[in-house]
Amino acid sequence: MSFSSIIFCFIFLPIVTILYFLIPKKIKTIYLLIISIIFYSYGGLFNTFILLLIVLYNFISVKIMDNLKNKDRKYKLIEILIINIFTLCYFKYYYILLNNIFSNISFKQIILPLGMSFYLFTVLSYVIDVYRQKIKCESNFIKFSLYILFFPKLIMGPIVRYSDFNKQIDNLNNNLFNYGFKRFIIGLSMKIILADTFSRIISTISINSMFSSLILMILYSLQIYYDFAGYTNMALGLSNIFGFEFEENFNYPYLSKSVGEFFRRWHITLGSWFKDYVYIPLGGSRVSKVKLIRNLLIVWILTGMWHGANLNFILWGLFLGIIIVLEKLVFNKININEIFKILITFFLISISWVFFFNSNLNDIIVILKNLFNFACIIDKETYFIVKNNIVYLLLGLLFLTPLLRNIGYVAKTKFNYIYNILNNVCLFVLLILSTAYLISYSYQTFLYFNF
Repeated sequence: MSFSSIIFCFIFLPIVTILYFLIPKKIKTIYLLIISIIFYSYGGLFNTFILLLIVLYNFISVKIMDNLKNKDRKYKLIEILIINIFTLCYFKYYYILLNNIFSNISFKQIILPLGMSFYLFTVLSYVIDVYRQKIKCESNFIKFSLYILFFPKLIMGPIVRYSDFNKQIDNLNNNLFNYGFKRFIIGLSMKIILADTFSRIISTISINSMFSSLILMILYSLQIYYDFAGYTNMALGLSNIFGFEFEENFNYPYLSKSVGEFFRRWHITLGSWFKDYVYIPLGGSRVSKVKLIRNLLIVWILTGMWHGANLNFILWGLFLGIIIVLEKLVFNKININEIFKILITFFLISISWVFFFNSNLNDIIVILKNLFNFACIIDKETYFIVKNNIVYLLLGLLFLTPLLRNIGYVAKTKFNYIYNILNNVCLFVLLILSTAYLISYSYQTFLYFNF
């Protein structure tokens, strides 16, 4: 069930929310767990069975590990890590790898359960933190299960640490409801009005000029941001509705002055996960230049593989890893105007999305080759597509910045009453427009559902 579907927005969510505020406080945890299982089961009972099996295995195994000492504890950790990683690799890479290796044999496709990459990384963070004794092993199966299964973050994150979840579970903040509801509407409009529109525009563009390649790259950048950041706003908004407040996952990433900074602002919880559980254990940046290069490339190749086993994702990760290595060793020592840094970073990130969006290497080559097509700088077809959709493009670029948010802060300070009225009117209009778009256009799933 998608957050941006009619059935979720106008049937599931209202019923679940009303019942949540009617039931006694002492059973809210159990209620949220049951609702989360129902939510996930909408995507298939087999997927739910796999998820519940993973939850049960890790709950029991971590409790066993926590009672062991020294080498036995370490061996149990290795066993748990291997089983979880093998599970992810089996569902995510088995079919693709076998078909690439044995192209003349047809293998039965294995469907990746929704959200497996996200919830297994959530599990792994818990397992490792218990082993490191950063957190206590959870003895309450209901609490542990809800930590993994809580439906706002289950499918596409953010990847929440157990320490952040546990300190809130017994003291849910119901004062966050209004803020959460407003944030959900903003996320919904980002997805439905902007991301899905950019997706439709992309499908109409033919790559035959420098201009068409540049526009396509910009549209890729806008689509993936409004798709994933839209989902994150919806997920965090839903969490607020039920009393939770989790870490932000985006912080105006396209205003970054380097690629390294970009990924400290983009999908923050995934970047933090790789930093804490891969990069730092490898030695981080406090090593020789050779090992630093090794560490960065390992992290970025693994990040690419996390998104999928297709070659384009590995190339995406490798491209970004090389750029970040060059930044740390060379580019960061060069003084360049800050606006120019932002534009260069935006261009490099836009190139990386070409690898991300296209599994066919020939398509990637065509797009990148046309960036240097001086024989045909601009084509009429792309020009008219841009002209007809200029409002969406300008809005997409505008909301990459905090300009309107900052204007809102000033207006709220000076004209609080008027600001609140206008803010509520705008949110109501966004909800109506999003609903109209949902009804008018065919449903498009979130990009990160594939991961």
